[in-house]
Amino acid sequence: MLSPGNQAITTKVLSYSPSTPEQGLQAELKFAGLGKVADFAETDVKGKIALIQRGELSFYEKVQNAAQAGAIGAIVFNNTTGMINGTLGQPSDIPALGLSDADGKHLKDLIESGQNVTVSMKVKTEILDTYSQNVIGTHKAAKKAATAQTLILGAHYDGVDTPAANDNASGASTMLEVARVLSSKKLDMNLKFIAFGAEEAGLVGSEHYVNSLKPKDKEKMAGMINMDMVGVGDTFNILTASPDAKSFVADLAEQEAIELNLPHQRGYSTSSDHVPFEEAGIPVAFLHLSDDPNYHTDGDTLDKIQKDLLKKSGTLVANLIRKIAAEPKPLAGKWTSNIKEIHGMKREPMATK
Repeated sequence: MLSPGNQAITTKVLSYSPSTPEQGLQAELKFAGLGKVADFAETDVKGKIALIQRGELSFYEKVQNAAQAGAIGAIVFNNTTGMINGTLGQPSDIPALGLSDADGKHLKDLIESGQNVTVSMKVKTEILDTYSQNVIGTHKAAKKAATAQTLILGAHYDGVDTPAANDNASGASTMLEVARVLSSKKLDMNLKFIAFGAEEAGLVGSEHYVNSLKPKDKEKMAGMINMDMVGVGDTFNILTASPDAKSFVADLAEQEAIELNLPHQRGYSTSSDHVPFEEAGIPVAFLHLSDDPNYHTDGDTLDKIQKDLLKKSGTLVANLIRKIAAEPKPLAGKWTSNIKEIHGMKREPMATK
């Protein structure tokens, strides 16, 4: 910050941000709410740097909205304790930094008090090609594995530059325990347990896997269950990738939550590895717990994990898989018609990633 006082403020670059010019940027800082199009309609950021609060939209959407409104840079501050440590998922048009909630609120308060806040912003980044991999284990159907339907349980194993205990060691480890429990069961479907790589870089691993499937493989795909952040929170969110998606897998997952007496809600999210599967026409259920105040911060440590939630999540998923995989034929029509009226909860978007 150059004015109203000179102060160095700690930041972290949002992955995929372009660099500033070598000399950096100097401009007035303007607060633009959550970075929605409507927020920029009420705030003139042309030639300025936009200060945006985290929430509701992805980082990329916020930054691109700022760019389209004429901003030359964007700074996103956290809506929970600690520093943002996130990714845009793809290159943005303007440089973008993350701030802690405390520093962001301090700047916001200065602006809203009527003071002219000027900042200097310097970003130097390099985007390089690198490598990742999906790790796949298969439990073959008890009979006619070559022609049997396939059900997938997935969880990403990469994390941002944090301990990443809940996001997503919780999902990956619970997936492994479900695999261990089911390994001795004879089922009429092939089960694939997939640890996806490069989810945090923009669903790269899951997109690669779906794109690599042959048409006949997609036709045999009964459904996909995704576990992402299942160790912290108090509400089980059962999600699809769009609000109007019809998924017997999500319907059955909701039925299991009811039978296990788990507090839950239905919704949708476009921010995890279930998305490429739904886009390919495969029914999905994304299991995610909320809220985690340490999401994408250095506070995402092992001591925050609630072990009982791992057990409840694993139990729900194992029961769900056994119910689906006990049948030799696709269940979509049968189950959707039976339980689509479990209750009429409104599907809401979840800002999970």
